[in-house]
Amino acid sequence: MQEFWLSLYDAVNAPDTRSRDINLLRAWGIFHYALCGPTICERCQTPVRLAIPLTSERCGGELLRHACLCTNCTFEELQRADRIILQVGRARVEYLHEGVQNAVLQSAFARSVAH
Repeated sequence: MQEFWLSLYDAVNAPDTRSRDINLLRAWGIFHYALCGPTICERCQTPVRLAIPLTSERCGGELLRHACLCTNCTFEELQRADRIILQVGRARVEYLHEGVQNAVLQSAFARSVAH
């Protein structure tokens, strides 16, 4: 639970809204894991430690909702989607297809989604 409290602390002290939301999503994933254990990736059945609900918006407005994707499947979805949205409550982080790999790799969230 120390990791949970640290993520909440980082969220409260975040320099901007995006950093705050990334840390809040991470805290939610840690809390969910502490209560329920690992979640299974919807695509490849890999156990996932920090499962964050993901909505993928593809060309033509098609929306796909996933309760849990592992890191590899998340990156695959990023390549296919125009935009993905990670959201729990009001904490929301969006990634656009352009430059999405750089944004995800540099974010704190990318480290927290690891198997």
